[in-house]
Amino acid sequence: MNAKPNKSIPKTILDRLSALRSQLTQWIVVRGLSRWLLIVLGVLLLDILIDRVFKMDFSQRLIMLGVMIVVAALFLFWRLLKPLAAMPGNDALLHEIERGNGSLKESIISSVELSRVEDFESVGVSRELASLSIEKGIKDAQQIDFGKVIDRDAHRKNLGILGVGAVALVLLGVGVGTTNFLGTWFNRNILLGDQQWPQGTYLEIVGAKDGVVTLPRGVNHRQLVQITEDSTVTDISLNLEIENSGGGRTIYSMKPTGKLDGRQHAFVFNNISSTFRFRASGGDDVTEWVSVDLVEPPAIVELDMKVHLPGYTQADPVSLKGDGPHPVLAGSWLEVNATTNKPIETAVLKSGETVFPMKLAEDGLTFTASPGKDSKLVSGPYEFSLSDEGGLGNARKSKFTLSLKEDAVPRVRAELLGISGLISTRAMLPTEYQVADEYGLQDIQFAANWKTEQPQPDQAQSTTAMIATLEQQESSPWRSAENVAVFDILPMQLPPGTSLRLAVVAHDNRPDTPGEGKSQEFLLRVVTDDELRADLLRREDEQRKAFEQAYEIQLSLATELEALSISRPEGGQSEVDFHKQREMKLLGLVRDQKGIGTAIDRIATRFEEFLVEIGNNRLEEAEKEVVPGRPGIEERYNNRIIQPIRELDTELITLATQYLDNCRRVEQNPPELDKAVQQTGETQQLILERMKVILEAMNDSRSFQDFLNKLLELKSIEEGIKKANQEKMKPKDIFDDADPDDIFDDE
Repeated sequence: MNAKPNKSIPKTILDRLSALRSQLTQWIVVRGLSRWLLIVLGVLLLDILIDRVFKMDFSQRLIMLGVMIVVAALFLFWRLLKPLAAMPGNDALLHEIERGNGSLKESIISSVELSRVEDFESVGVSRELASLSIEKGIKDAQQIDFGKVIDRDAHRKNLGILGVGAVALVLLGVGVGTTNFLGTWFNRNILLGDQQWPQGTYLEIVGAKDGVVTLPRGVNHRQLVQITEDSTVTDISLNLEIENSGGGRTIYSMKPTGKLDGRQHAFVFNNISSTFRFRASGGDDVTEWVSVDLVEPPAIVELDMKVHLPGYTQADPVSLKGDGPHPVLAGSWLEVNATTNKPIETAVLKSGETVFPMKLAEDGLTFTASPGKDSKLVSGPYEFSLSDEGGLGNARKSKFTLSLKEDAVPRVRAELLGISGLISTRAMLPTEYQVADEYGLQDIQFAANWKTEQPQPDQAQSTTAMIATLEQQESSPWRSAENVAVFDILPMQLPPGTSLRLAVVAHDNRPDTPGEGKSQEFLLRVVTDDELRADLLRREDEQRKAFEQAYEIQLSLATELEALSISRPEGGQSEVDFHKQREMKLLGLVRDQKGIGTAIDRIATRFEEFLVEIGNNRLEEAEKEVVPGRPGIEERYNNRIIQPIRELDTELITLATQYLDNCRRVEQNPPELDKAVQQTGETQQLILERMKVILEAMNDSRSFQDFLNKLLELKSIEEGIKKANQEKMKPKDIFDDADPDDIFDDE
């Protein structure tokens, strides 16, 4: 049909269709909202159950809230917006009306179709017939109920569901405002707050702020978790769940610390090097995840320490390296310069309860201190305490240890030269000394004290004698000295029988109380010349006997060499073994000949010591007074004993040793051996003759010494008799202090 449809629909039918469309829209809205409310209430109920049972963390609750919003939006679109957007047109509604009213026989549809035709003739329809059909359709539309096409029973059911859902939603809102249960849920899952469900145990992560714990990198951190005081269940074990940056999770048991009545637990994070997060669980509580942020703690990257010694030492500052302990002289002060890896707010140096302030530079990276300059240094550990601008302290302890030491007293070594344990009343005591002090010397002295056999009350028992006063040098004080000094006891007039103690004493340059160092004490006994001579004579006899023994050995060497020269292989002994054995014996003779030289050299040295000791005790002076014109001790010892022994050793004994060694080398050549043995024997005979002469000189010296001792003894007796006679012949003085009758007592 080519009729052009009329865009207009009869007003009566159109009004009835508009009314039907409103009813249909209401039906779709009620049905969609009722279903949407059911879904929303179901999702909310599921969220309440899941969070109450599993106590979701923040991220889980955030995801759940997103899921609920997405589900609600999708269901709203599916159940409400999409049906409203897909509303049927007028023709679809008319077909639905005709289908629901079979008696109409499509009169309404025909009326609508004809009303859209403008040229009836072109389509072969009379206008009068078309008008009748339109009127009939309008009349039929007025007689039927268009709303019958809508399921009113379903609409009433949907209204009921919508009402119930709305009431439930209102009650949920009221419950949120009036009950702790729903209020907690709303705070946690809708507002994403941190409110917790009512429970018997509440856990608190110590140090967490806004879900974050800030820790220094590379340290061991002891994390505490506490059960709050308002918890009704506290006797529980706690676990710590750790999630690394890769998402892996591990659960660890925490250890009770025994504090807060058992409510505090701890776990140690070792050597923290990367970020992670953790949460605690125990009883019916699970905390929120706490993220760990790492920061670089303040640390000292460069440290320069110098010790400035007391002024009297005139020493340069000493650098200290490492942790120590560093020995530091008392009275010193410490110069500290340090640089940190980041700007710091405060820095102090502590030693026990003592705090040394530190001065920060403007850049906040360097600081200085001068411990001991204004207050005394103390022995013990010193530790730097740093704090950055955020209040974070140094994680790794920067510390060192000082060990204060007092200025040691001078070190003194001394040795008596040419003096034995017995000395005469006129002795001189040569003393070799070495003195050293780390920081400086002031003086060196002899210190002597003695005790007589019959001490007098007013008689001195000690004395000192200055050896050296060490004045300050231009650049530094004297730190060492060595020399030989002589202590003369003659002016002291010590009687025989006195016990004398002698030492070398040195004082350092400490300004207030100089330190005193002392050598070993030498214990000496003052004796008469006779006693000293007798002791020297005894020691001289010992050396003479030692020389006689050397003479006997030399004699046996000559005899043994002669026997070896004429020896022949014994029965069954091979030539090789014989020569080897004889060569070994000759080697033994070489060693023995050298030994004789060593022995007589030692004897000569002892006589030289006797000579020095005699001179130090001034014995030769007394001898010259008794027997003037006779050769002195020095001449007798030196010319007749010491020098002959030295010459014997260096000339003949050395030569005999060489000849014996030559015998060993030519041992297998009989002609050469006989020649070498003859040469050696002649030399050994010369040695024996010289030794006899020296022995005679020793015997002569001893005889003369015996004679001299008797002579001195007679002289001493004679002087004693003269003194006694003089005392007897001396008239008593009436003014004698020892007046037994107290005739002249003071009144």
